[in-house]
Amino acid sequence: MLKQWSFQVTTQVHFGPKVIRKLGDAAQEFGWNALLVGYKDSEGMEEVYDAVQKALRKARVKAIPFFEVESEPAAETVERGVAMAKENHAEMIIGVGGGSAIDAAKAIAALVKLEGTPWDFANANDGHRHITDALPIIAVPTTAGTGTEMTSIAVLTFLGKGDYPDSPVKGALVGAPLRPDVAVVDPTLTLGLSKEVTAGCAADALGQAIESCLSRMANPFSTVLGERAVSLIIDALPVVLREPDNLDARSDLALAATMSGAAFEATGVTLAHALAQSLGALLHIPHGLAVGIATPLGLRKLQDVCSEQLAYLGRHCHIMRDTQESQAAAFIERIESL
Repeated sequence: MLKQWSFQVTTQVHFGPKVIRKLGDAAQEFGWNALLVGYKDSEGMEEVYDAVQKALRKARVKAIPFFEVESEPAAETVERGVAMAKENHAEMIIGVGGGSAIDAAKAIAALVKLEGTPWDFANANDGHRHITDALPIIAVPTTAGTGTEMTSIAVLTFLGKGDYPDSPVKGALVGAPLRPDVAVVDPTLTLGLSKEVTAGCAADALGQAIESCLSRMANPFSTVLGERAVSLIIDALPVVLREPDNLDARSDLALAATMSGAAFEATGVTLAHALAQSLGALLHIPHGLAVGIATPLGLRKLQDVCSEQLAYLGRHCHIMRDTQESQAAAFIERIESL
């Protein structure tokens, strides 16, 4: 672990069942016109969008719907969102959904303030510019996975760019202004998720949490958050898959996702997420599924060099073995069994 390090969390988090009712009060701090960013395929999201817009109406904040985001947010979609935000004089951007919707909202917030295209700021572009400004951002996660409500990263998909223009390229916009000003994390918004989506999102959060503890950039704060997120997910996920309406277990998954986002914001991710990003871009499989596939493979590859950290995570998950190596192996087996 680093002997010199820094750690910063600037996002105000409102957490708990029914906390969505506080969204309007939070939005009032930034103005009266909000671009509301959500999914193009909104099936199953109707009640969530209704709750969000009700909270905004109660606070007399005008919501301008932009429900156009794909499961893998496209740069072109972000550009359309920027145009709509400018046309309607949006004073803030509210992202409602999983990582894709919130990442698109972050990118829109930045590009409203900065001249240029998403590619101009993407880290996949060797000559990319820096994100130096953004409209206020409010994140309302409806899944328990990416933790993007706590990070300064927005991942987009680009077509016709990079060294292989015939293949889609995933690129990240990175900069402190992309970190949401407010996160409204209401576990009740996740109650309608299918088992498949729940498991995929939990796999993403679990991978991030583990990788934050294995990273060379790990520090005491990030490790505390990461290890707690790991133990919460390992305990809560089987419960939620058996009892989808168990709000306590859903709350634990939502908390773990938010904690994992804060953890890897400081440390970055490692091998498994690198593999998952390639799988997603080339095979078009959901990110959570890709992380679920890549995490056990990555842990097996790193088992020998990270046995101390893996054994430590095992202890926090109530796994005890005679040696560090056997404890690390038992922890990996536990992950594989989820």
